[in-house]
Amino acid sequence: MRKQNLYKNFWKNGYVILKNYVSKKEINKIFNQINDLTNISLNEKSSLKNNKDLDLKYLKLKNKSPKLKSHIYDLSKYCDSLVEIASSKKFLNISKLLLKSKTVFIDTPQVRVDHPKEKTNLPQHQELNQISKDVITFWVPLVDINRNNGGIYFRPKTHELGHVRYKDYHLSATAAGQKRVGILKNLFSKKKYKKYKSISPKLKAGDVVIFHSFIFHGTKPNLSKKVRWVYIARHNSIKTAPYLKKENYPIRIPYNEDYNSI
Repeated sequence: MRKQNLYKNFWKNGYVILKNYVSKKEINKIFNQINDLTNISLNEKSSLKNNKDLDLKYLKLKNKSPKLKSHIYDLSKYCDSLVEIASSKKFLNISKLLLKSKTVFIDTPQVRVDHPKEKTNLPQHQELNQISKDVITFWVPLVDINRNNGGIYFRPKTHELGHVRYKDYHLSATAAGQKRVGILKNLFSKKKYKKYKSISPKLKAGDVVIFHSFIFHGTKPNLSKKVRWVYIARHNSIKTAPYLKKENYPIRIPYNEDYNSI
């Protein structure tokens, strides 16, 4: 997609999708490094160390030692494979174009892990509690997305609403829990918001959904027998970071802030 069209489509719809944007080589490097972390956390005598099935090993560790599994998740953010993609020219060129800036803040990238047969989903939300008001999120499935393993779903053009306040908006999506599903259902049934319908794009491993922080987005349940692995990176605008302008302001914008006034 040409830069001019990418910019136009992004700000018109609040998102763009680029196919086959992250290479198989880059994806394999992420999996190899997470596999290295997992092998270290497994018992030294474990017969699984030489097993190439990362899902099997990760889930085994989840059942036997959930705390160590969470440590893998925490430290995976610092693996060079994740940082390398987030700081690559192909990611930076896009975020700098969309944010009209020569400099952006790269937040800590992550691999989101949704376990098999998880019947709950991450309720839709806006991307709050970031360094800046304007944030470009790169959402990259590392495995093919299908009906069984779910994926991202979002409401195009909701970025044009700005920061929307609703019941419990000041809570993170995780803290708000499943009750937010009903709250948003009521919100988007109102005349003002009724036109904003959710979509669930078909995605292959390596495709990327690039969206603005004010797009309402969430994830669907993973009802498959396999782990859903997703790479996420966020680039923040330096122009809308209150920490640079207010002496006693925290680095991350509080959830209960009026983002529209930033």
